[in-house]
Order: sequence, then structure tokens, then C-alpha cells
Amino acid sequence: MSSLYHSNDGSVALPPASLRAMPSPTPDDPTAEIRRLREASNAAIAVHDAKLVASFVEDDVQITAGRGEKFSGRKSMRDRFAEQFRGRPDLRYIRTPGTVTISQAAPLASERGTWVGRWTEAGRLVELRGEYQAMWRQREGRWRIAAELFVLLKQSER
Repeated sequence: MSSLYHSNDGSVALPPASLRAMPSPTPDDPTAEIRRLREASNAAIAVHDAKLVASFVEDDVQITAGRGEKFSGRKSMRDRFAEQFRGRPDLRYIRTPGTVTISQAAPLASERGTWVGRWTEAGRLVELRGEYQAMWRQREGRWRIAAELFVLLKQSER
């Protein structure tokens, strides 16, 4: 497990100590809270902590991966990340929200943005890029991801 966090702009820093526990809710500004949770989930991926990555999703989360593969459940997500971390020690996924919209009709939010995945394979840098949408659900004052859809738009190797 890496001890460094690689941010969107390429800078490297130690992850905040607060990443070791599920972040506390900020009820006054749900948009800012969801953005903060996304940043924390990116940092959990950066430090290769599959259990922490999975803590940001609901038990019955539904995921469609970049190439259309579907899976469901927090345990499945945790296991898939753990396997990727074992096979790709420099793996990073960074999801960057463009918009976050809070529902006026239900305790839900929509997050849309772009994502980048990077790792080294056979001495070459593999980079995937695409767009995503996430549905967040608030229960008992906490926002968690209920569903995510990732679409792969570009792949390069150098």
C-alpha cells in the first residue's frame, strides 16, 4: 500500500489522517460534501486501501465499468479493487466531478464528470480516460454512492 496521494494536478502528498475513517457528513452544503467525499475516495484509491474505497458505496451499489462490464455490491467492489491493487502497484483512478446536482424530490444527488486511470504494464504507461455519472443517496445523514456508470472514451499506451 502506497503512502502517497497523487492529486489531479500531479502533485504528491501524504494522505490526510481523516482518510482512515469514513468522513463525517456536512448537512449544510451537500454539493460540497459530495465533492469532498469524491476527493477522499480518490485518495483511498491512491493509497490502495480497497476496504476504504468500498466504504464510500452502499451495500447494494450497482457499477458499470468503462468497457460495459457490470457488477454489484460493496464486497464485489472491494474485491475487484484489491485484485487490481495486487496486480498493478502504481494504479491510480481519479474521478473529477464537473457537476453535482442535489435532487429536490428525493434524498439523491447526481454527479457527472471525467475519469482517468493510469498504471504501468510491461514497462509502458497505460492511460484510460472517460466520463462518468454517479447517483449518490443520503441515508441517516450520510451520502454514499448507490450507482456509477463509467464510459471509456480513450486509451493510450506509451
